[in-house]
Amino acid sequence: MNQKSILITGGLGFIGSHIAIEAIQQGYRVSIIDNLSRPTSPQNNNKEKTKFFTRNLIQEKYPSIRIYVKDIRNKETLQQIFAEIQPSIVIHAAGQTSAIDSISNPEFDFQNNVIGLFNILECCRQSLNRTTFIYFSTNKVYGTAPNNVSLTEGDLRYFPSNPKTMGIAENSSIDQTKHTPYGISKLTGDLYVQEYGKLYNMDTCVFRLSCIYGDRQFGFEEQGWVSHFVIQALLNKEITIYGNGKQVRDILYIDDLVDLVMTYLQKMENSESQEFLDQEANKVFNVGGGKENTISLLELIDIIEDQLGKKIMLSSQIWRPADQKYYVTDISKVSKAFSWQPQIDALKGLKNLIVWTQNHIELFS
Repeated sequence: MNQKSILITGGLGFIGSHIAIEAIQQGYRVSIIDNLSRPTSPQNNNKEKTKFFTRNLIQEKYPSIRIYVKDIRNKETLQQIFAEIQPSIVIHAAGQTSAIDSISNPEFDFQNNVIGLFNILECCRQSLNRTTFIYFSTNKVYGTAPNNVSLTEGDLRYFPSNPKTMGIAENSSIDQTKHTPYGISKLTGDLYVQEYGKLYNMDTCVFRLSCIYGDRQFGFEEQGWVSHFVIQALLNKEITIYGNGKQVRDILYIDDLVDLVMTYLQKMENSESQEFLDQEANKVFNVGGGKENTISLLELIDIIEDQLGKKIMLSSQIWRPADQKYYVTDISKVSKAFSWQPQIDALKGLKNLIVWTQNHIELFS
């Protein structure tokens, strides 16, 4: 039975809670920090009904998970928690998550995504344990640079003009491009994590995520777009398309991301892992569904309509700032390092999401 101590920041959120549940089932001692704040956007009109859903679920079904309702911007509080639980593994899933909200309130974005992360890193650096640290970054660190990929416009989506294009790799440029403050704050954290790993002998890993989706994702217009489309459709509400709807993303079901995280931790704990540490510690990996799991906004609308057997009301608005016309993850590096591939294809994952949302529609109505 594994008794290593894991601390998950943002552990009551979508990604963090899924990892917490899997980790406790695999025998880790799990603690969560979450301040229960949720985006304040007017579009997030399901906030009050969903705010405590995951907390109640964990308290009822997994009472051994320790929950600290605290704010990572408070360094003194973090130091007390680190002293209590002495984590050897920290998974940082907390932060402000909306690129659009970051434009209207960049200070809030900076405080949560940079200062909060810095406080966590400092606690790790000062800890008695050598810390394994996983940071969830984002494809937004590349800004609109991926749009430099030559594209062909089809009826429902953009395609790379070169059909052999695998997607966006880790060595893609981050310079001379528009990111939004969210993209910049996450990139700042990304670089801090890499530097702390190299400078302070921490085992750090950065996962630059594409679009993650799945059950218990309470999406709304500014964040969690796949879930948001499903919720709106089930409630017979209008969906607003920004731009022409042909924007393409690769999507990854939450279970596949959790599998990758646990695979990483298992490799780190392997008694023969020194070679892996030498090769992969302090590395950066682009993580997503990859070339086989891409979808445009218009294609998602078509799938939902087909699954529900009804038409969806649509409206149009101008393009959003720094929107990427095409972002598909080249997952070859992460696949090779961890012998990992997505197991749940886009259609199966979307069917799972639709069923879960249907079964919990009272949370959104």
